[in-house]
Amino acid sequence: MSRSERAATSRRRRVRAATALAVAVMVAAAPAAPAAPAAARPSAVANAASTTYEAEAGTVGGGTTIDSNNGGYTGTGFANFSASGGWLQIGDIAGGGGGATAVTIRFANGSGKARTGRLLVNGTPQTITFATTSTWTAWQTTSLTVSLIGGANTIRFESTGQDLANVDHIVVAAAAGPAAPVITTQPAGHRVSAGATVTFTVAATGTPAPTYQWRRNGAAIGGATGATFTIAGAQPADAGDYTVVVTNAAGSVTSSPATLVVDSAPPPTSGRPRVIAMTDGEVDDRSSMVRFLTYASDYDVAGIIQTNSRYQKSGHSGEKWIEGQLDRYQQVLPNMRLHKAGYPDTAALRAVVRVGNENSGDLAKPPPDMATRDTPGSQLLIDRLLDNDPRPVHVAVWGGANTAAYALYKLKTQYPADRYAYAVSRLWIYCIWYQDGGGQWIEDNIPGAKIYEAYKWDNVWDYQSLTGPSPDYVKAYMTQSWLDMNVKQNHGPLGAVVPQTYVSEGDTPSFLPMIDNGLTQYADYTLGGWGGRPVFDAGNHMTDGVDDGNANKPFWRWIPAAQNDYAARMDWQVATRFGDANHQPVARVAGGLARTVSPGQTVTLDATPSTDPDGNALTYKWWQYADADSVGARLTITNDSARTGASLVVPNEPGRKIHVILEVTDNGSPNLTHYQRVVLTIG
Repeated sequence: MSRSERAATSRRRRVRAATALAVAVMVAAAPAAPAAPAAARPSAVANAASTTYEAEAGTVGGGTTIDSNNGGYTGTGFANFSASGGWLQIGDIAGGGGGATAVTIRFANGSGKARTGRLLVNGTPQTITFATTSTWTAWQTTSLTVSLIGGANTIRFESTGQDLANVDHIVVAAAAGPAAPVITTQPAGHRVSAGATVTFTVAATGTPAPTYQWRRNGAAIGGATGATFTIAGAQPADAGDYTVVVTNAAGSVTSSPATLVVDSAPPPTSGRPRVIAMTDGEVDDRSSMVRFLTYASDYDVAGIIQTNSRYQKSGHSGEKWIEGQLDRYQQVLPNMRLHKAGYPDTAALRAVVRVGNENSGDLAKPPPDMATRDTPGSQLLIDRLLDNDPRPVHVAVWGGANTAAYALYKLKTQYPADRYAYAVSRLWIYCIWYQDGGGQWIEDNIPGAKIYEAYKWDNVWDYQSLTGPSPDYVKAYMTQSWLDMNVKQNHGPLGAVVPQTYVSEGDTPSFLPMIDNGLTQYADYTLGGWGGRPVFDAGNHMTDGVDDGNANKPFWRWIPAAQNDYAARMDWQVATRFGDANHQPVARVAGGLARTVSPGQTVTLDATPSTDPDGNALTYKWWQYADADSVGARLTITNDSARTGASLVVPNEPGRKIHVILEVTDNGSPNLTHYQRVVLTIG
């Protein structure tokens, strides 16, 4: 209120010291007039969340008085300002560790208009405006955020040419005080090809704001003092464990290590196989597709074509199930790329999804009689077979082959003979049975096409995987408990979408030859490997071979290693650091994989160059793949579990070949195996 509004009596000027919660910071400006002395100075009222400082506990001057004539105030009075030069100063305000702090001011302004003055916090001025209240006894609050320093602070109100509102008290929120840093987001590891740019990022809280120091293998990196650290053009020498030390006055904390793996060169697209998967969308196809996407780093996905079969007569492309799996692939892609280079972008996979012939009326018809002919799927096959990429085109047929049959028919009848011959010369087809008339038509009418009509995966990989002829130790990898523990539960969104309750992936053998396990079965299916071991029986037609007299063994003998490898890949999908999962060892043989030898010669086998990216211990096994080679002798390999010093004596069978497999297995979890195949040609 103005001076004329003040009561002429009962003017009390009290100054008291508030109870200090921390160290005081003094106001830079001195009072314009001597401060009115005070008798007793009551303490500030504090609780765990805030401290209340009454106006009468401060110092006043410039005509400001402490009055009590308007009711409703707290304490023993309120500050009543003069029009110009009046001030109220409250000191010993606790600032704790400093920083932004909420201040609430209780005031009354019955003048009928807003009043503006100046607020100084530790001498730093800012404008403050008090809204009008209905009367001088109608007390209200206004809040603002001010910056306090560690220790004690001073807040000062000044009138600047007009009267201010009456100030009853201020409430200062409790300062948090110093807080040691806490890392809220740990840096993630990376696996990149040489030359890539890598950025590590950490997020942390703390009061005062923390500083950062990045380290590699425990040694500080000069200039790496921000919340992010970037390596431009990473090289193998940059590989290692990266940590960051986050520090402030209250303490420090060191992040978890983020492992950087730098491959010496980008994954060679020219050396990887390329594959087109043709699926009829059956339930086991959907399980196989999860695995197919999980291994997409190992081959170039040249197409995914949706077809039908005698079992899925109208196909399932309308259900968009592949698109749904690709959505989930996108979610796990960053983690998978951390563990192995070469995983394609999701957009690249979406770009090669096509629909082929899903007309049930065409299942048994030859291409010339089909009602549905040209489809996006058949055109993709034609385009891939005629492109300039020198690599073969592998077509994995999970359902019917009618779309492929029409593509080949069109190439044969509508394209120049040399283009047709070029296309067929590059074609390998792996059929999971002949599930429509297309496979047989190709066998009968496209003699240049290499086509594997596979059957003996049945009862091993399909719905009878738990009741078929596989040994019990193999069946243990196909159970519900194995699938739940290693794929469906706690392994990310892609594994969670597997629709079956046990491992039943009848179509998976068709792309297992493409997997980067060292056996390079994609070069020639008849070499044998995770995809079975076919043999040519008539022209370019292949049928199932037999290992050790057992027609199913070419498939089940590899299942423990294949399943362990799949389990590790699923671990990758949830492991945000390279060191949190296992990775294949790298089997290597000194002296070359293809050698010409002489009868009676002792051949020494040496796996010394083999390594393990995780530093795991390795075991070695050398064995003759007798059913895959052409010698009649069953050879003894001396020291067959030795890293170096294993040997064999070449039999007297000139012109024939010996196949020796090296298995290198680590002791990680799960145990992973990588192979090399040594082919000895007897001169």
